[in-house]
Amino acid sequence: MPRMMILLGVLLALVGGFTPASAADATAAPRVHVIVIDKMAYGPMPTGVRAGDIIEWTNHDILEHSATARDGHFDIDLKPGASGRITAAAGAIEFFCKFHPTMTGTVAVK
Repeated sequence: MPRMMILLGVLLALVGGFTPASAADATAAPRVHVIVIDKMAYGPMPTGVRAGDIIEWTNHDILEHSATARDGHFDIDLKPGASGRITAAAGAIEFFCKFHPTMTGTVAVK
């Protein structure tokens, strides 16, 4: 019986009926995670962000803001009503508003 299960597993793998979990994760479409800016603050930080996902900042405030990386990798100016995006890399993404430096945020990316 165990030999039959092994043969069945190999057969399914050969005809494409079986996808290992790691291969399925690698082909998953990137998700978009939105951070809303309103009332001089970044909204709640998204959770479950993975490398390759999109992080989008949307400015719902009446003032201009930015999403500026502490490490200099991005600097997105956001006029009222505007949005901007980056593709997330693994690690902590620390950012702030260059117009209002007390506005800060960090997104953890797996």
